[in-house]
Amino acid sequence: MKYSVRNRAAALGIATVAGLAGLGLASGPAVAADASAADSSSQSVDSGADTQSVYYPTEPVKYADELVRAWGQGDTDRVEAFASTKVAEELQAHSDDEVTHWDRVGGEGAAGTTYVDYENSVTGEKMSLGMPTEAVVDPDDEWGTPNAVHKVQFED
Repeated sequence: MKYSVRNRAAALGIATVAGLAGLGLASGPAVAADASAADSSSQSVDSGADTQSVYYPTEPVKYADELVRAWGQGDTDRVEAFASTKVAEELQAHSDDEVTHWDRVGGEGAAGTTYVDYENSVTGEKMSLGMPTEAVVDPDDEWGTPNAVHKVQFED
């Protein structure tokens, strides 16, 4: 009798694991179909949410990429979570039909600030975002540093 109980318990355990694995496989490709949408949806901010509910990357280039991605998607709340008020306003004022065409072309650090550079593949315009390197890399909070991008500069 113990033998059949063990077999049934083992079979039930295997069926449960297989079922859960099947659910993961079934939802995986749909979620990963658009990597930028998957990245942003996993870290999105609801309009009434506190900015501390957002996880902020601790690599300046990734941090800037998150801001540019949010700006391109028109996610004002997320832009405001990653940028200072001044930068968020400047980005909003600069929004146009080509806002989704920014490609990262470089990044460098100078005097405690990291600058990440982008170029618009349609207009050729250049944009540079600046943030305090140490605040992003070594944040005071476990979620990271909000509003770190404190400088934006556009160049034709």
